[in-house]
Amino acid sequence: MRPPGRSTGALAGLCLVEFLSWGVLYYTLPIAATRITGAASWPAPVVPAVYTVSLLCSAACGPWAGRLTDRYGPRAVIAGGAAAGAAAMGLSAATPYLPLFVLAWTLAGAAQACTLYPVAFAAATQWFGTSRAWPLTVITLAGGVSSTVFAPLTAALVDSLGRRQAVAVLAAGYGLVATGTALALLTPRWERPRRTGTEHEEYVNGIARSREFRYTRLALALAAAGLYAVTLNMMPLLEELGFGYAQAAFVFGLVGAGQLLGRLVFLPLSGRGTPRSRTVAQVAATALALGLVTAVSAPAALVAAAAVLAGAVRGSHTLSIATAVSDRWGREAYATVFGRFNLLIALAAALGPALGALAAEGLGSYRAMALVFAAAALGAVAVARRA
Repeated sequence: MRPPGRSTGALAGLCLVEFLSWGVLYYTLPIAATRITGAASWPAPVVPAVYTVSLLCSAACGPWAGRLTDRYGPRAVIAGGAAAGAAAMGLSAATPYLPLFVLAWTLAGAAQACTLYPVAFAAATQWFGTSRAWPLTVITLAGGVSSTVFAPLTAALVDSLGRRQAVAVLAAGYGLVATGTALALLTPRWERPRRTGTEHEEYVNGIARSREFRYTRLALALAAAGLYAVTLNMMPLLEELGFGYAQAAFVFGLVGAGQLLGRLVFLPLSGRGTPRSRTVAQVAATALALGLVTAVSAPAALVAAAAVLAGAVRGSHTLSIATAVSDRWGREAYATVFGRFNLLIALAAALGPALGALAAEGLGSYRAMALVFAAAALGAVAVARRA
């Protein structure tokens, strides 16, 4: 057993890295988007499109980051990712040229794959064991509150320093603190997978070809697409229902509060039932939450409650993905297996907001869009039951 202080320090390090990585690498671009667009005189869709490219790059690099983590450990991967992410953000702040700006945020997406939840989950799973969900919950709570701190901080920096200097300051601070934290605190011994070479590849491929892997991943990917399509298009949905801009923004903020609630509720429920039944329950909760968002249009309190529920389900969904792997296949090659498992889910989450907006435009209504994704989540329940 490792010394308690060392484990506590490692968990604190993971929490701080997630808090900073989500706050800086993930949220800076959408928070500063309108100021960047205005200052650079780019068309309005450019920055959201660049953000989507960044998220897709992060998803695509997930399996690669998982393999690196199993081989070299989370300390090297997170420290390297944080340094690379800071450099990429620095480039985005320095360049006035759109192609270099796109390149910078594409590289930042690759850095996200090395610094966001998947690598932290792999570290916590090995250092604290597969039967303890509370370290994962604590890590996601740290990541969850980052937007609450960094949204106003980033906005204030942009207003006072301008968008280039603000991004440069965030990049420098992030690179220094996140890289230093990883090197100083993520020091518990890392055990590489027992299997190596061809044996390791055959082990991972065998899991990836299994019925449990394929159907569980597909069910959670369908749920992710719906959760991110609806919750990240909540503003236009609420305005369609007749909410004013300020009121809609307040309700949208409750989605974030709901995520924290969902992660807290997940902890005492994480050991109930079987891995399959827990996945079925998660996907069914997604269908219910999206259905309520579609069905409830008044009064405002009920709409707000539906938004909180959708946020709570989205928050628990993150933990469901992590434990779906550890509950079924344990610690052996967890980072590599999780990287493969999470790829489709991460792609669905990255594309969800754009798919939601396109579906709403095609259907003529954000409520109709939400209903379509609720129906897809209901179909995903049947997929989860086959896992």
